[in-house]
Amino acid sequence: MKCSLLHYLLPLLTLFFSAALRAEDPPEPNYVYWAKLVRIVDGEHLALDIDLGFGVWTHNQVLALLDAGGTGLEPDARARNNERIKKLRELLTDATDIVVRTTRDREAKPPRYLVTIWADGTNVNEELKKAFP
Repeated sequence: MKCSLLHYLLPLLTLFFSAALRAEDPPEPNYVYWAKLVRIVDGEHLALDIDLGFGVWTHNQVLALLDAGGTGLEPDARARNNERIKKLRELLTDATDIVVRTTRDREAKPPRYLVTIWADGTNVNEELKKAFP
């Protein structure tokens, strides 16, 4: 009797748990890469060589910084941009480990990629926000 009850109960439990596993949302993509600084384009854009893995690189990729306290349209925008460039050079020039996380700005036409950067463990975007609120 026990064997027959278990015989019917086991497929039902398997079906229940497999349905529960399929009901999960798919994971969000995680685009985190190693990178090398090529040049600082301006206070909001950087050119990077990005290691995509398995020996594949994208070279001289220009990316915009994500939420780093943009320069905006102030009257002294040029001077502010120069100060941001100095701060970026200070943070990135001597960095040995640069890690980037990219996100796609789907609202921009054409779509562009935004980047969050860590240089030797320091979040560059946060440092720019602090320096240029």
